[in-house]
Formats: sequence, C-alpha cells, structure tokens
Amino acid sequence: MELRDVAAGLAEGAESFDRLFSALWSPIGRATVKAARLRPGVHVLDAWCGSGASAIPAAEQVGPYGVIDAVDLAESSLERGRARAAVRGLANVRFAHGDVLDWPSPRGGYDAVMCSLGISSFPDGAAGTERLLKLVRPGGRLTAAIWSQGTLESLPELIHRAVAPERPRPAGVPRPADPLQPVGTPRLFRDWLAARSLSSIEVQYVPLAVPGGPDLLWSLVSGTRLKGLLDGLSVAAVERVRRRFAAGLLAEGRDTIGFSALVGTGTLRRVAPPRCPRGARPSLTAGQPIGPAPRVG
Repeated sequence: MELRDVAAGLAEGAESFDRLFSALWSPIGRATVKAARLRPGVHVLDAWCGSGASAIPAAEQVGPYGVIDAVDLAESSLERGRARAAVRGLANVRFAHGDVLDWPSPRGGYDAVMCSLGISSFPDGAAGTERLLKLVRPGGRLTAAIWSQGTLESLPELIHRAVAPERPRPAGVPRPADPLQPVGTPRLFRDWLAARSLSSIEVQYVPLAVPGGPDLLWSLVSGTRLKGLLDGLSVAAVERVRRRFAAGLLAEGRDTIGFSALVGTGTLRRVAPPRCPRGARPSLTAGQPIGPAPRVG
C-alpha cells in the first residue's frame, strides 16, 4: 500500500469516529462514567480514551479538583479530545499519547480506572485487565464496557462478502472476532470480573439502536477493528468494497442496527494485614496498606 493510501485511510478513520461519536461512543462513554460513580476530587485513568467519549463526562463529574488522565495510541483521536475539552473549558483532563499497558501508576494508585470498549483491543483481554488493576489503589474501582453477546455479528458477515471479490482467495479473508464475546452476558461478565479479584460487582445492560444508513455504518468498518479487513487494498478497491457493503445493507432493508453493551464495575479488594498473636506487637510489611489509601490528585 502506498503512503498516500495510508494517509487517506487515517483521515477517513478520524472522520468516521466523529460521525459515530454522538450515535454510539458518547452514549456508551456516559453510561461507563455513570456506572463508575466518580466522586469530586478523585484521580482517574481513562484507558483507550479515544476522542473523549468517557473522559469528557468524567472530567465534568470529578470537578476542578479531580484529574482525568486520558490515554490512547491514536494521536488524531487525542487531538479531537483536547478540542472537545477546550470547548467545554475543562482544564482537568489530560489527553496523553501512550500505551496503557506500559502506563505508570501515580503514587498510591488511581482512585478509579475506566476502559470503555477498549479491553477487546488487548492481545489478551484478561492479562490486559490485570495490568489495569495494578494501577488501581486498594479499594479503588475498575469500570469497563464491552459489547454484549451478538452485537456486530451481521456487520462482519456483510463486510466479508463485500471484501471477498478483491482478494485472490476469498477464503483467506479473515473474519474479525471479539475475544470477549464468550463473556458477553451479564452473568458471565460478572463472573469474569470476579475472577479479576474485584468485589461489589455490578453489571448493567446498555441497549442502543443506530440508524441503519450505509454511510454511518461504513464508519464502523473504517473507524473500528473491522478496518483490518481492508488492509492491503488500494483506495479504489476500498471504494468498491464500500459500494458492495452499502448494497448489502440496502438489500436487507434495515432501518436501525442494534448495538448493545455491558458496563461492569467492581472494587479492588483491600489487602488485609496479617493477624498477630494476642499480646504480640504488630509489624509493618511493605505492600499492606494500613487504613484508607491516600487520595491522589
């Protein structure tokens, strides 16, 4: 693929995310913040923040004395997030370029970590979530949103059929899979979070319906992980795929496409100090907090 093709794809991806922001990312981001129940003044990490769908409402929730560290690898998304924060006069959200798997923990840990639809981007969802939990202070909260079971099932099939004529061997066209689909029900997601050493777990179902117009739904191809199906294709080939995709949607006659998510939240269990024999003087051990952990930010 030539450099101009790559540049065109990146520009289209940024525009695609903007088209989806109000219809999809913002409602799920706000549901994530609502479930997190952030208090004024807390220090929060928003992992895989995108263009601020959850970081912006979180910054509004924690107030001027709170801090939101919004981290993502896509600089174009971060730039849009900074612009949105500036329009709202929010100085307490910091959009930073970085890999959340290598992100350092502040002293004492974050009061809360949020990850809205980002866990499936990890090479290993469970290991990536465990890494996020290392950034949370004992007694702090993790809140994560994932797609519910069955969401997006029809779109990969449509795009697969649209891409196949552009490949020498259609059977070689990969079908993207969400690694978290096996836990995409409220009960299974609750059990999955419990296995991550979380307690007081709550899981909410967030139903959404997005208009079924071809232009908007193409944004889900060019602006999400489905874009991997277009890798290696020229701009002209991608345009042919887009036309076939639109024709397939129109043939199905759908007015809306259902996009439902699960938002789960839980508290990181505190480390209990060891019991001492009666009359013995307790000793302090590193890594065993005494009383509430200090607030950061």
